[in-house]
Amino acid sequence: MRPIEKLPPQFRLFEKKGGVLEFAVFEDCDGGDEEIFEGIVSAIPSRYEIESEVLRGQGYRKISERKFFGDWYDFERGDLLKKGHHTTVRGGTMIDPPLRKLDKVRFESGVADLPDIGGGGQFAYAFSHPPYGLSGHPSEIQTVFEQIRDYILPPEEMSIIYDWSNPQLPKVSKFFEAGSEWWGMFLFSIYVPAMRKLTIIAGSTSD
Repeated sequence: MRPIEKLPPQFRLFEKKGGVLEFAVFEDCDGGDEEIFEGIVSAIPSRYEIESEVLRGQGYRKISERKFFGDWYDFERGDLLKKGHHTTVRGGTMIDPPLRKLDKVRFESGVADLPDIGGGGQFAYAFSHPPYGLSGHPSEIQTVFEQIRDYILPPEEMSIIYDWSNPQLPKVSKFFEAGSEWWGMFLFSIYVPAMRKLTIIAGSTSD
């Protein structure tokens, strides 16, 4: 198991745009639990301690790609969504519009239900809706998302996704305390057997 130190530039661009997810990617992996535990420790910023035994005790659940992406994603079309009921400055109404169509749209108001904290899945929400938003045109965010999506979940390849998210994650590490306030806590492992590649994704933040 070797960490991929230099990820594609889209990951750095995501960070520059204000993305708050942590990614750690490894090659030459067999996808076992011990490697995943090691990967999670690497993905969490080093200033936070991790209670590995607590993490082991909480465990994980295997989920589908559809569950992984969650409600803020049109699974059939591959589109990120701006979930909710929104009113434009011109008085129009949009419900769950895709981001790629919003470059020239200005909103006056909107309301949406946020995912349950630690409820599982919802990667698309965690990626595209940090507390202060992402910079750039919505279509640009969609493009960066697609590039990162296809890197961690290569098209036509079978992937094994484990969701470690749950409301008790702050007991694993203080890293998850911020997200437990309202935005959310996210922890996933993705293994691609044909490529022997493991990706860890962790997210927790607040305003």
